[in-house]
Amino acid sequence: MTDVPLSPIEVTPQQKAYYEKLLPQISAITDYAVPKIPPEEIVGEANRVNALIKEDRSRLERSGIELHYLDCFEERAGAMSWAAADMVTYINMESTAKKEWDALQPEADVVRRKLLKTLKRAFRKNKDLSVAVERIKDGKGNLDQVLDFLSMSKLAQENKEMLEKVFADLSLIDRSSELHTKLSGIHSRMVTDPKKLDQAKVTFYKAWTYLNEALKEVYEAGQYVFDEDDQRHSLYYSDYHVRLGKASAKAKRSQDSAKEAENSTKDTEVVGA
Repeated sequence: MTDVPLSPIEVTPQQKAYYEKLLPQISAITDYAVPKIPPEEIVGEANRVNALIKEDRSRLERSGIELHYLDCFEERAGAMSWAAADMVTYINMESTAKKEWDALQPEADVVRRKLLKTLKRAFRKNKDLSVAVERIKDGKGNLDQVLDFLSMSKLAQENKEMLEKVFADLSLIDRSSELHTKLSGIHSRMVTDPKKLDQAKVTFYKAWTYLNEALKEVYEAGQYVFDEDDQRHSLYYSDYHVRLGKASAKAKRSQDSAKEAENSTKDTEVVGA
């Protein structure tokens, strides 16, 4: 699962309660699976199957399914949804912050370059201040850039009269201070503790594994009690995989049609040769 922006997942206080209740069982899982389905799809499927259980409970019981899978399904689904929302929040926090940082970067580069040029000229006859400017110029990386704007605005503010002598654009001082504040806040969100994100992922994987155990049992029970000619039979398959299969079949049909058309064209060319 890549750390790209994911669809936000809405959760409820009840789902949080289920998560807290089942966390000991979820945490104890050692053999867990990484789902190949997007988190929002998993949550949607869990909600759909939970509704099916409520509608078809009496029929499902006649499959011989162990009743605790039906009894605990809502709790398992709720716990998994909360874990999914927690993980997605961490991933999106970093991703959104990175976009904000990239959006500010062009202006930040211009302000940094102009202010450094100004400071270098204004402080050219002051050795200590010139050395301070050179240290700022040597800064590399995102954190250095955040600190650079603070250092530049502070140096400029404390020695404003020297900047005035070189007819500097004093608005750069305030903008440097503003960029420090903005970039500092963005940077703090962009470097989410990797351990926290990794833990959120593992917890989600375990919660999914715990839910999937019950999900498979319900699918099999539904497929058993509803005959294939019954409309409800098809409801007891993964909706995501059914849609994926239909899309794949449609793509194959289109590909086959294109090949047939191509072959037909070649045959016509041969005949007419």
